[in-house]
Amino acid sequence: MSSRRGEAGYSLVALLAAVAVMMILLGAAMPSWRYVMKNDAEEELLFRGGQIADAIARYQRRNGNAPPPSLEALVQGKFLRKAYKDPMTKHGSWKMLRPGDALLPGMPGAPGAPSRQPGTSPTTTTTTTTRPSAFSQPGQTVGGFLGVASTSTDKSLRVFNNRTHYHEWLFVAGQPRVVGRGPAGPAGGSPRPGGARPPGGGTVTRP
Repeated sequence: MSSRRGEAGYSLVALLAAVAVMMILLGAAMPSWRYVMKNDAEEELLFRGGQIADAIARYQRRNGNAPPPSLEALVQGKFLRKAYKDPMTKHGSWKMLRPGDALLPGMPGAPGAPSRQPGTSPTTTTTTTTRPSAFSQPGQTVGGFLGVASTSTDKSLRVFNNRTHYHEWLFVAGQPRVVGRGPAGPAGGSPRPGGARPPGGGTVTRP
């Protein structure tokens, strides 16, 4: 009997030790798992935001430089495959960057940004007015949008156009998109196809 009790006690101690080791391993893996999830969401933000910005540029070229009234208009006109949501938030709603909004310096529509000159690309013009859209009703004026930004204020893993918070990542038609790794991320990067890698492990995507 004493031998069986000793074996049972040894098994219980071994089980508790195994559980403790497992808890330690899980605790160590949690930060890595969070990093992987955030990295994946960040890559999706870059992809979706870029798709929307490029769709706006195509829409403007087709509609006399008038900004589109909504994401749904881009989808209806076959400029965008689907009305992508903001992957950094649960509700998925974007901040719509309207004509006349205070954008970051150097962005199209930002204070001090150059106005369109004859012969330049229509996607670089600045405007503070609303125009009738091909998707609006007769006699209705719809204010369009020039781009989107995430509503998340979290700090990013990457650096996007020298910005390190998601709500500062502005995806605007005609804006170059320069992506690099922040100090929190591993060396190198995983750019999507089509991006050229500049020094430092970033990517440069031009519309």
